[in-house]
Amino acid sequence: MNAIPKLLSKTKLMRGYRCLKCIYLTIHHPELEAAITPETQALFDQGNMVGAKAREYYPGGVLIDNKPWDFTGALAKTRELLANGTPVIYEAAFEHMGCYARADIIQFSPETKRWRILEVKSSTKVKPEQYDDVGLQAWIMAKSGLPLEQINIVHLNPECRYPDLSNLFKEVDVTGEIRERYLSVRPKINEIYSTIKQPAVPDIDIGTYCLEPNECGFTQHCWQQKEIPEISVFDLPRINNRQWELYYEGIVSLDDANLSGLNELQERMVDCFKTGKRYINKASIKSVLAAWDFPLVFLDFETIAPAVPRYDGCGPFHQTPFQFSAHRWNAAHTDISHNEFLHDTADDPRPTLIPALLEACGKTGSIVAYHATFEKKRIEELAAYSPRHSDALLKLLDRFVDPLPLIRDTVYDNAFAGSFSLKSVAPTLLGEAYSYDGMLVANGNDAQRAFEELISPNTPLSKKTTLRNAMLEYCKKDTRVMVELVKWMYEQ
Repeated sequence: MNAIPKLLSKTKLMRGYRCLKCIYLTIHHPELEAAITPETQALFDQGNMVGAKAREYYPGGVLIDNKPWDFTGALAKTRELLANGTPVIYEAAFEHMGCYARADIIQFSPETKRWRILEVKSSTKVKPEQYDDVGLQAWIMAKSGLPLEQINIVHLNPECRYPDLSNLFKEVDVTGEIRERYLSVRPKINEIYSTIKQPAVPDIDIGTYCLEPNECGFTQHCWQQKEIPEISVFDLPRINNRQWELYYEGIVSLDDANLSGLNELQERMVDCFKTGKRYINKASIKSVLAAWDFPLVFLDFETIAPAVPRYDGCGPFHQTPFQFSAHRWNAAHTDISHNEFLHDTADDPRPTLIPALLEACGKTGSIVAYHATFEKKRIEELAAYSPRHSDALLKLLDRFVDPLPLIRDTVYDNAFAGSFSLKSVAPTLLGEAYSYDGMLVANGNDAQRAFEELISPNTPLSKKTTLRNAMLEYCKKDTRVMVELVKWMYEQ
């Protein structure tokens, strides 16, 4: 066993709220935890950025800028600022019973001689899991001796629109809810400490908490211990929470004789799993494709959705296209042409993207997009943004066709593993040449991070060139893969 730290951060303690096995492994077997992914790190960075932005809306404070691991230094600086009567403190640190927390913002009220907590969250509403998080923090602060007046969650305001960011944040008073939970904190802390002092890992089954509100870093380890097959009931499409009902009934494998009550799509997956054969409904494929009109324009957007809006009329997390790829197939047995667009500066990409998009799509033929709902929604938003182009953009909507539901209804292969994403389907049906493995930019999240680097003034020119080429290669591959996938379907 590892030694238990003298202080446990709120972040670690919240793992104990989630699952006692999780906090135990965090303390004693951290080597079993999956590495932080670039996507997870981006979320951390986003939270830090939103927190820093919120300080501008509560000015006049002093920032305790000790590093996250410098518990002693942060606590000492907090005590000093409190003793000196500092009315607003950012990242103040507190501890009680070995529990340590830092508050995003605290404000002193001269009238009541008490403090307001302002905990900043990079969400557009208060989420259920945030009550335990803020409740634990308030408990630590109150028990450390800080007199509290009010506890607030400060989240991004979904009604805010750039360039007016005066209402970017919204305060929600959660004092009442936190008070209702207050007496449950001490027993939970006792349970956590009792657990991590045990000589053996607690015997806790897997459950919804493995995946919600996000995936636990120990999921792979715990699920391997339970010998969950590589493809199981957890992979059944559209199974929702029934997967857990099946699991707790002891039904995990797709060839379990007791597996029943499935819909048509799920039954198809089970049949393919049992027989090892690919399912294909050629007649249905031909019927659907007969309604598609040449020229076929294969379209894919890449978008940015910043937490803090930066483009006219946009709110927090609004999707804004900055890139597209469009392959055009004029008729059977003709060559394929290609158009592409990539905005590479920090200004609004839409004024230049829209004309390029309309030219690439032309005025006739079907527009092919995988999960077309996404592209159609972006076009509706572009039309609302640019009245001058609105009619032309809205005329594109009726031309969309979508290979995703066609594949889902007519084709299944075991290698899909329950997923109908383009990145699962294409390599299976077309071969490994259509895999995205090894690409510098290999998915939409990669593209978003690459775009932020591309437009940053701090990125060296050589790196920008590399990023630009990688982004163009990725988006182009998305539409080229769609071309080959549709060709494959025409050949069936």
